[in-house]
Amino acid sequence: MTASDVQHAVTGYWTARAPKFDGVASHVAQSALWQEVLEAAFAAKQPLDVVDLGTGTGACALVAAALGHRVRAYDGAEGMLAVARAAAKAQGLAVDFIAETLQDAAIAPGSADIVTLRNVLWTLEQPMAALRKACDILRPGGRVVVSDGLWSVAPQYRSTYPADIAARLPLHDGLTEDKARQMLDEAGFGPATSWQHLFLAPPYPGDVPMFVLSAMRP
Repeated sequence: MTASDVQHAVTGYWTARAPKFDGVASHVAQSALWQEVLEAAFAAKQPLDVVDLGTGTGACALVAAALGHRVRAYDGAEGMLAVARAAAKAQGLAVDFIAETLQDAAIAPGSADIVTLRNVLWTLEQPMAALRKACDILRPGGRVVVSDGLWSVAPQYRSTYPADIAARLPLHDGLTEDKARQMLDEAGFGPATSWQHLFLAPPYPGDVPMFVLSAMRP
Protein backbone atom coordinates (compact mmCIF):
# COMPACT_ATOMS: atom_id res chain seq x y z
CA MET A 1 0.00 0.00 0.00
CA THR A 2 1.43 3.36 -1.05
CA ALA A 3 1.22 6.66 0.80
CA SER A 4 -1.29 7.77 -1.82
CA ASP A 5 -3.44 4.71 -1.08
CA VAL A 6 -3.38 5.53 2.64
CA GLN A 7 -4.37 9.14 2.00
CA HIS A 8 -7.19 8.07 -0.31
CA ALA A 9 -8.51 5.65 2.30
CA VAL A 10 -8.39 8.26 5.06
CA THR A 11 -10.19 10.95 3.05
CA GLY A 12 -12.74 8.40 1.88
CA TYR A 13 -13.41 7.36 5.47
CA TRP A 14 -14.14 10.92 6.57
CA THR A 15 -16.27 11.70 3.54
CA ALA A 16 -18.41 8.66 4.39
CA ARG A 17 -18.76 9.81 8.01
CA ALA A 18 -19.43 13.45 7.20
CA PRO A 19 -23.27 13.50 7.07
CA LYS A 20 -23.61 12.39 10.70
CA PHE A 21 -20.31 13.63 12.13
CA ASP A 22 -21.47 16.94 13.59
CA GLY A 23 -24.34 15.22 15.37
CA VAL A 24 -21.89 13.82 17.96
CA ALA A 25 -18.99 16.28 17.67
CA SER A 26 -17.63 18.02 20.77
CA HIS A 27 -17.09 21.29 18.93
CA VAL A 28 -20.82 21.43 18.16
CA ALA A 29 -22.17 20.21 21.51
CA GLN A 30 -19.83 22.57 23.38
CA SER A 31 -19.34 25.27 20.78
CA ALA A 32 -19.28 28.20 23.23
CA LEU A 33 -16.60 26.54 25.34
CA TRP A 34 -14.45 25.72 22.32
CA GLN A 35 -14.71 29.34 21.19
CA GLU A 36 -13.54 30.58 24.60
CA VAL A 37 -10.60 28.17 24.65
CA LEU A 38 -9.49 28.88 21.09
CA GLU A 39 -9.86 32.62 21.53
CA ALA A 40 -7.53 32.41 24.51
CA ALA A 41 -5.06 30.22 22.61
CA PHE A 42 -5.06 32.57 19.60
CA ALA A 43 -4.13 35.52 21.87
CA ALA A 44 -4.99 37.88 19.02
CA LYS A 45 -5.61 41.59 19.52
CA GLN A 46 -6.68 42.26 15.91
CA PRO A 47 -7.88 40.28 12.86
CA LEU A 48 -5.19 37.89 11.63
CA ASP A 49 -4.57 35.43 8.79
CA VAL A 50 -5.54 31.94 9.97
CA VAL A 51 -4.89 28.64 8.17
CA ASP A 52 -6.81 25.60 9.43
CA LEU A 53 -5.15 22.36 8.32
CA GLY A 54 -7.36 19.28 8.20
CA THR A 55 -10.41 21.41 8.91
CA GLY A 56 -12.96 18.57 8.75
CA THR A 57 -16.38 20.12 9.34
CA GLY A 58 -14.75 23.43 10.19
CA ALA A 59 -14.35 23.32 13.97
CA CYS A 60 -11.43 25.75 14.20
CA ALA A 61 -12.16 27.60 10.96
CA LEU A 62 -15.68 28.62 12.02
CA VAL A 63 -14.48 29.80 15.43
CA ALA A 64 -11.65 31.80 13.86
CA ALA A 65 -14.04 33.44 11.40
CA ALA A 66 -16.54 34.21 14.18
CA LEU A 67 -13.70 35.96 16.02
CA GLY A 68 -13.14 38.18 12.98
CA HIS A 69 -10.08 36.54 11.47
CA ARG A 70 -9.38 35.91 7.77
CA VAL A 71 -9.55 32.14 7.37
CA ARG A 72 -8.37 29.60 4.82
CA ALA A 73 -9.32 26.00 5.65
CA TYR A 74 -7.94 22.89 3.94
CA ASP A 75 -9.19 19.31 3.83
CA GLY A 76 -9.08 16.46 1.33
CA ALA A 77 -12.45 14.99 2.32
CA GLU A 78 -15.07 16.62 0.12
CA GLY A 79 -17.90 15.33 2.29
CA MET A 80 -16.52 17.05 5.37
CA LEU A 81 -16.02 20.29 3.47
CA ALA A 82 -19.62 20.21 2.28
CA VAL A 83 -20.77 20.14 5.91
CA ALA A 84 -18.31 22.90 6.82
CA ARG A 85 -19.46 25.15 3.97
CA ALA A 86 -23.09 24.66 4.94
CA ALA A 87 -22.29 25.56 8.56
CA ALA A 88 -20.41 28.69 7.51
CA LYS A 89 -23.30 29.77 5.31
CA ALA A 90 -25.84 29.14 8.07
CA GLN A 91 -23.78 31.25 10.49
CA GLY A 92 -23.04 34.00 7.98
CA LEU A 93 -19.28 33.42 8.20
CA ALA A 94 -16.72 33.99 5.46
CA VAL A 95 -14.28 31.07 5.24
CA ASP A 96 -12.27 30.06 2.17
CA PHE A 97 -12.65 26.26 2.21
CA ILE A 98 -10.13 24.55 -0.09
CA ALA A 99 -10.33 20.91 -1.17
CA GLU A 100 -6.70 19.86 -0.75
CA THR A 101 -5.07 17.40 1.61
CA LEU A 102 -2.70 18.76 4.20
CA GLN A 103 0.22 17.16 2.39
CA ASP A 104 -0.68 18.56 -1.04
CA ALA A 105 -1.95 22.00 -0.03
CA ALA A 106 0.08 24.66 -1.82
CA ILE A 107 0.31 27.32 0.88
CA ALA A 108 2.83 30.12 0.57
CA PRO A 109 5.51 30.16 3.25
CA GLY A 110 5.11 32.94 5.78
CA SER A 111 1.49 33.63 4.79
CA ALA A 112 -0.28 33.01 8.12
CA ASP A 113 -0.28 34.40 11.63
CA ILE A 114 -2.06 31.37 13.15
CA VAL A 115 -2.16 27.74 12.00
CA THR A 116 -4.59 25.32 13.62
CA LEU A 117 -4.57 21.50 13.69
CA ARG A 118 -7.39 20.04 15.74
CA ASN A 119 -7.65 16.24 16.01
CA VAL A 120 -5.50 15.92 12.90
CA LEU A 121 -2.12 14.52 13.96
CA TRP A 122 -3.50 11.07 14.86
CA THR A 123 -4.87 10.69 11.31
CA LEU A 124 -1.55 11.26 9.54
CA GLU A 125 1.09 8.90 8.25
CA GLN A 126 3.71 11.65 8.74
CA PRO A 127 2.54 13.89 11.60
CA MET A 128 5.93 15.57 12.03
CA ALA A 129 5.81 16.71 8.41
CA ALA A 130 2.51 18.42 9.18
CA LEU A 131 3.99 20.36 12.10
CA ARG A 132 7.01 21.38 10.03
CA LYS A 133 4.66 22.56 7.30
CA ALA A 134 2.74 24.58 9.88
CA CYS A 135 5.99 26.20 10.99
CA ASP A 136 6.86 27.04 7.38
CA ILE A 137 3.44 28.57 6.72
CA LEU A 138 3.69 30.87 9.73
CA ARG A 139 5.28 34.28 9.75
CA PRO A 140 8.02 34.79 12.36
CA GLY A 141 6.26 35.23 15.69
CA GLY A 142 3.21 33.38 14.36
CA ARG A 143 1.40 30.83 16.46
CA VAL A 144 0.41 27.20 15.95
CA VAL A 145 -2.56 25.85 17.92
CA VAL A 146 -2.70 22.06 18.20
CA SER A 147 -5.39 20.00 19.90
CA ASP A 148 -5.62 16.21 20.11
CA GLY A 149 -6.07 13.43 22.65
CA LEU A 150 -5.22 9.94 23.80
CA TRP A 151 -8.15 8.32 22.01
CA SER A 152 -7.27 4.74 22.97
CA VAL A 153 -8.50 5.49 26.51
CA ALA A 154 -12.13 5.39 25.33
CA PRO A 155 -12.25 3.13 22.26
CA GLN A 156 -16.03 2.84 22.43
CA TYR A 157 -16.37 6.51 21.49
CA ARG A 158 -13.54 6.98 19.05
CA SER A 159 -13.27 7.00 15.29
CA THR A 160 -11.01 4.33 13.91
CA TYR A 161 -9.73 2.99 10.61
CA PRO A 162 -9.45 -0.49 9.12
CA ALA A 163 -6.49 -2.37 10.58
CA ASP A 164 -4.29 -2.07 7.49
CA ILE A 165 -4.69 1.71 7.47
CA ALA A 166 -4.33 2.10 11.24
CA ALA A 167 -1.03 0.20 11.09
CA ARG A 168 0.40 2.95 8.88
CA LEU A 169 -0.50 5.77 11.27
CA PRO A 170 2.06 6.18 14.09
CA LEU A 171 -0.34 8.15 16.31
CA HIS A 172 -3.50 6.16 15.60
CA ASP A 173 -4.04 5.53 19.33
CA GLY A 174 -3.76 9.26 19.94
CA LEU A 175 -1.11 11.23 21.77
CA THR A 176 -0.41 12.84 25.10
CA GLU A 177 0.35 16.46 25.86
CA ASP A 178 3.96 15.54 26.64
CA LYS A 179 4.33 13.83 23.26
CA ALA A 180 2.82 16.82 21.49
CA ARG A 181 5.19 19.20 23.30
CA GLN A 182 8.14 17.07 22.18
CA MET A 183 6.90 17.11 18.58
CA LEU A 184 6.40 20.87 18.57
CA ASP A 185 9.93 21.33 19.85
CA GLU A 186 11.32 19.04 17.14
CA ALA A 187 9.37 20.96 14.49
CA GLY A 188 11.13 24.18 15.45
CA PHE A 189 8.56 25.89 17.67
CA GLY A 190 9.24 27.68 20.94
CA PRO A 191 7.92 26.55 24.35
CA ALA A 192 4.28 25.47 24.30
CA THR A 193 1.47 26.85 26.46
CA SER A 194 -1.49 24.68 27.46
CA TRP A 195 -5.12 25.83 27.45
CA GLN A 196 -7.21 22.73 28.18
CA HIS A 197 -7.57 23.82 31.82
CA LEU A 198 -10.14 26.33 30.55
CA PHE A 199 -12.62 23.50 29.99
CA LEU A 200 -14.70 23.11 33.14
CA ALA A 201 -15.21 19.41 32.35
CA PRO A 202 -13.58 16.97 29.90
CA PRO A 203 -14.91 17.91 26.44
CA TYR A 204 -14.96 14.34 25.12
CA PRO A 205 -16.96 11.34 26.37
CA GLY A 206 -14.98 8.73 28.26
CA ASP A 207 -12.80 11.37 29.96
CA VAL A 208 -10.25 11.19 27.17
CA PRO A 209 -7.02 12.96 28.20
CA MET A 210 -6.80 15.81 25.71
CA PHE A 211 -4.82 18.99 25.24
CA VAL A 212 -4.86 22.34 23.51
CA LEU A 213 -1.38 23.75 23.01
CA SER A 214 -0.09 26.89 21.38
CA ALA A 215 3.50 27.59 20.43
CA MET A 216 5.20 30.34 18.49
CA ARG A 217 7.48 30.21 15.50
CA PRO A 218 10.70 32.00 16.50
